[in-house]
Amino acid sequence: MRKPMDRICQHCGALIVGNAYRVTSEEEGTTLLNMIVCSLCFVEAKSLHLHAEAINIRSKEASTRNRGSHRPRLGI
Repeated sequence: MRKPMDRICQHCGALIVGNAYRVTSEEEGTTLLNMIVCSLCFVEAKSLHLHAEAINIRSKEASTRNRGSHRPRLGI
């Protein structure tokens, strides 16, 4: 089950209605920034020369990491 926070921009707090983007920044192998943002914050991040890429937050399929953690309900 997806959390409502998955559709909120982690920079400005706006609802993400269109595409979502991941903005990241690393220094010497240490992650300094890893946020899911809206399209306006994506444009701002690109203007600051941060790494940003489109992502799919609407996928219904469980991620590879979480596939084994979901158990069917018994007796329902």
